[in-house]
Amino acid sequence: MTYLIDSNTFMTAARSFYSFDFGEKFWNFLIQEAENGNLASIDKVLAEINKGKDVLKEWANQKFSNYFLSTDDQRVILKYGELMRWAGTQEKNYTSNAVDEFMKEDNADPWLIAFAMIDLKLYTIVTFEKYHPDMKRKIPIPNVCKDFKVSYTDLFEMLRNLGFRL
Repeated sequence: MTYLIDSNTFMTAARSFYSFDFGEKFWNFLIQEAENGNLASIDKVLAEINKGKDVLKEWANQKFSNYFLSTDDQRVILKYGELMRWAGTQEKNYTSNAVDEFMKEDNADPWLIAFAMIDLKLYTIVTFEKYHPDMKRKIPIPNVCKDFKVSYTDLFEMLRNLGFRL
């Protein structure tokens, strides 16, 4: 199994509990596990990270850049199209703003889910978002994952499963 890390997981870790000024072991662990094929992310997540002007952007481009996988793959693009068609039918479940936000081309979330959909047994998405069946103002990653049978977990469960120790 390969864990696919979403933008908010990288950003939250970098800006809080695994800050670069004292969390070097965490960031080195991510690189090591990526080298072992256990985790990665996608190019659209890197694009979101690159909107920032912080140490995370520097780290992502200098030390983790090889592990942002390309979404320029016909299988991913077809799955992305499937997600866009699904989102277009969700106005009874979510606000129109939530649907519009999900469908924005620069939103990495549907691309990450589409990537995971190309092999449901291989990929698990890592996110801090929680499943909220009654949420209307946002389309959370876990809600979409449940509808499409994509595995997801949070950062701490991934770290436990990979044997991370401080």
